[in-house]
Amino acid sequence: MVTGTEAAERAADPKRRVRTCGSGGAVTAELAVGILVVVGLLGVLLTALSAGISQLKVEEAVRGAARELARGESREIADSVARRIAGDGIALTVDVEGSRANVTARLPVSGPLAAAGGLVAQASASVRLETAP
Repeated sequence: MVTGTEAAERAADPKRRVRTCGSGGAVTAELAVGILVVVGLLGVLLTALSAGISQLKVEEAVRGAARELARGESREIADSVARRIAGDGIALTVDVEGSRANVTARLPVSGPLAAAGGLVAQASASVRLETAP
Protein backbone atom coordinates (compact mmCIF):
# COMPACT_ATOMS: atom_id res chain seq x y z
CA MET A 1 0.00 0.00 0.00
CA VAL A 2 1.27 3.45 -0.93
CA THR A 3 1.07 6.17 1.69
CA GLY A 4 0.41 9.83 0.97
CA THR A 5 4.05 10.86 1.29
CA GLU A 6 5.23 8.06 -1.01
CA ALA A 7 2.68 9.10 -3.60
CA ALA A 8 3.84 12.72 -3.35
CA GLU A 9 7.48 11.62 -3.76
CA ARG A 10 6.61 9.55 -6.80
CA ALA A 11 4.68 12.45 -8.34
CA ALA A 12 7.57 14.83 -7.72
CA ASP A 13 10.14 12.52 -9.34
CA PRO A 14 10.24 13.43 -13.06
CA LYS A 15 11.59 9.98 -13.96
CA ARG A 16 8.58 8.24 -12.46
CA ARG A 17 5.91 10.38 -14.10
CA VAL A 18 3.61 8.47 -16.35
CA ARG A 19 2.94 10.12 -19.65
CA THR A 20 -0.69 10.52 -20.52
CA CYS A 21 -2.47 11.84 -23.51
CA GLY A 22 -3.09 15.60 -23.25
CA SER A 23 -6.79 15.43 -24.14
CA GLY A 24 -7.94 13.01 -21.43
CA GLY A 25 -10.51 15.41 -19.93
CA ALA A 26 -11.63 17.03 -23.18
CA VAL A 27 -14.44 14.58 -23.76
CA THR A 28 -15.83 15.22 -20.29
CA ALA A 29 -15.71 18.99 -20.79
CA GLU A 30 -17.33 18.76 -24.21
CA LEU A 31 -20.05 16.51 -22.84
CA ALA A 32 -20.74 18.93 -19.99
CA VAL A 33 -21.04 21.86 -22.40
CA GLY A 34 -23.23 19.79 -24.71
CA ILE A 35 -25.58 18.86 -21.88
CA LEU A 36 -25.87 22.52 -20.85
CA VAL A 37 -26.75 23.49 -24.41
CA VAL A 38 -29.38 20.75 -24.66
CA VAL A 39 -30.93 21.73 -21.31
CA GLY A 40 -30.99 25.40 -22.33
CA LEU A 41 -32.58 24.60 -25.67
CA LEU A 42 -35.16 22.41 -23.95
CA GLY A 43 -36.02 25.31 -21.61
CA VAL A 44 -36.49 27.66 -24.55
CA LEU A 45 -38.66 25.16 -26.43
CA LEU A 46 -40.85 24.46 -23.38
CA THR A 47 -41.28 28.18 -22.75
CA ALA A 48 -42.24 28.79 -26.38
CA LEU A 49 -44.76 25.94 -26.22
CA SER A 50 -46.21 27.31 -22.99
CA ALA A 51 -46.43 30.80 -24.50
CA GLY A 52 -48.32 29.46 -27.50
CA ILE A 53 -50.79 27.55 -25.34
CA SER A 54 -51.28 30.59 -23.07
CA GLN A 55 -51.95 32.79 -26.10
CA LEU A 56 -54.60 30.39 -27.37
CA LYS A 57 -56.22 30.29 -23.92
CA VAL A 58 -56.34 34.07 -23.56
CA GLU A 59 -57.76 34.53 -27.08
CA GLU A 60 -60.48 31.99 -26.40
CA ALA A 61 -61.24 33.59 -23.02
CA VAL A 62 -61.56 37.07 -24.55
CA ARG A 63 -63.78 35.70 -27.30
CA GLY A 64 -66.05 33.98 -24.77
CA ALA A 65 -66.28 37.04 -22.51
CA ALA A 66 -67.05 39.32 -25.45
CA ARG A 67 -69.73 36.92 -26.67
CA GLU A 68 -71.43 36.97 -23.27
CA LEU A 69 -71.35 40.77 -23.18
CA ALA A 70 -72.82 40.94 -26.68
CA ARG A 71 -75.70 38.77 -25.52
CA GLY A 72 -76.46 41.24 -22.76
CA GLU A 73 -74.90 39.34 -19.84
CA SER A 74 -73.23 41.15 -16.92
CA ARG A 75 -69.52 41.78 -16.52
CA GLU A 76 -69.38 39.21 -13.72
CA ILE A 77 -70.64 36.48 -16.02
CA ALA A 78 -68.17 37.53 -18.72
CA ASP A 79 -65.39 37.41 -16.12
CA SER A 80 -66.44 33.94 -14.92
CA VAL A 81 -66.49 32.65 -18.51
CA ALA A 82 -62.96 33.99 -19.05
CA ARG A 83 -61.72 32.44 -15.80
CA ARG A 84 -63.31 29.11 -16.66
CA ILE A 85 -61.50 29.05 -20.00
CA ALA A 86 -58.09 30.49 -19.10
CA GLY A 87 -57.83 29.94 -15.35
CA ASP A 88 -57.72 32.22 -12.34
CA GLY A 89 -54.52 33.99 -13.42
CA ILE A 90 -56.25 35.96 -16.17
CA ALA A 91 -56.72 39.72 -15.76
CA LEU A 92 -59.80 40.86 -17.68
CA THR A 93 -60.65 44.48 -18.51
CA VAL A 94 -64.06 45.41 -19.89
CA ASP A 95 -64.79 48.86 -21.32
CA VAL A 96 -68.34 49.61 -22.46
CA GLU A 97 -68.81 52.68 -24.64
CA GLY A 98 -72.32 53.15 -25.94
CA SER A 99 -73.30 50.12 -27.96
CA ARG A 100 -69.75 48.62 -28.09
CA ALA A 101 -67.78 46.65 -25.58
CA ASN A 102 -64.01 46.22 -25.63
CA VAL A 103 -62.57 43.26 -23.74
CA THR A 104 -58.86 42.96 -23.02
CA ALA A 105 -57.14 40.15 -21.14
CA ARG A 106 -53.63 39.42 -19.93
CA LEU A 107 -52.33 36.07 -18.75
CA PRO A 108 -48.81 35.46 -17.40
CA VAL A 109 -47.04 32.69 -19.29
CA SER A 110 -45.86 29.79 -17.19
CA GLY A 111 -42.68 27.96 -18.07
CA PRO A 112 -39.03 27.53 -17.17
CA LEU A 113 -37.86 30.84 -18.63
CA ALA A 114 -41.12 32.79 -18.80
CA ALA A 115 -40.99 34.22 -15.29
CA ALA A 116 -37.47 35.55 -15.81
CA GLY A 117 -38.49 37.15 -19.10
CA GLY A 118 -41.83 38.45 -17.84
CA LEU A 119 -43.76 36.91 -20.74
CA VAL A 120 -47.46 37.78 -20.81
CA ALA A 121 -50.04 36.57 -23.32
CA GLN A 122 -52.66 39.18 -24.16
CA ALA A 123 -55.61 39.54 -26.47
CA SER A 124 -58.51 41.90 -27.05
CA ALA A 125 -61.89 41.79 -28.70
CA SER A 126 -64.50 44.37 -29.59
CA VAL A 127 -68.19 43.57 -29.99
CA ARG A 128 -71.43 45.37 -30.65
CA LEU A 129 -73.91 44.96 -27.83
CA GLU A 130 -77.41 43.69 -28.53
CA THR A 131 -78.80 46.01 -25.87
CA ALA A 132 -77.02 49.11 -24.61
CA PRO A 133 -76.49 49.04 -20.81
